[in-house]
Amino acid sequence: MKKIYKCTGIIAVAIVILFLALYVNNDLGVSKSNIEKDARSSQKINDNWKVAKATTDSMSAMIFYDDNLSDHTFSIYVNRDGFSLGYFFRGGGSTVGTSEGIAEFKIEGYNERAYLSMNKQQISRVKIDNGQTVEFIEIDSTKPFVFILPANAGSVRIYDIDGNVIQSMQELL
Repeated sequence: MKKIYKCTGIIAVAIVILFLALYVNNDLGVSKSNIEKDARSSQKINDNWKVAKATTDSMSAMIFYDDNLSDHTFSIYVNRDGFSLGYFFRGGGSTVGTSEGIAEFKIEGYNERAYLSMNKQQISRVKIDNGQTVEFIEIDSTKPFVFILPANAGSVRIYDIDGNVIQSMQELL
């Protein structure tokens, strides 16, 4: 009986040491379900603010905004390649791209692009043409938006409510 307790104790200590090592090496991130909560907490974002967000297996992008659409902040998290658990904050804040236009974030080492906007240009539709198929994303022209596309998605055209093509502004993190 003492051997069972001793063995259990050794296993418990080994697990604690393993998690401490992961934590010290910054290999423990935020779970997919807690990304928004982490962003609100770490960036001190008001709980009353609304959020537009998109999450894939390797990236999460969010834009938080007040009821008047007069203030905002964004957050981008990435899920690192290799051995890591969860998503890690990569960048955030506000830019002219997110407030006045469409910010396109391409993060080095990741094969996706995040598009974020407060939607002052009244974007209503996105057309993605990879040469073989054409896909459309419908967007509410009165609300901020976020979407994530693979870097090799093909030609991306963003349209306002009048059918004009609007260019995104490339941003780096």
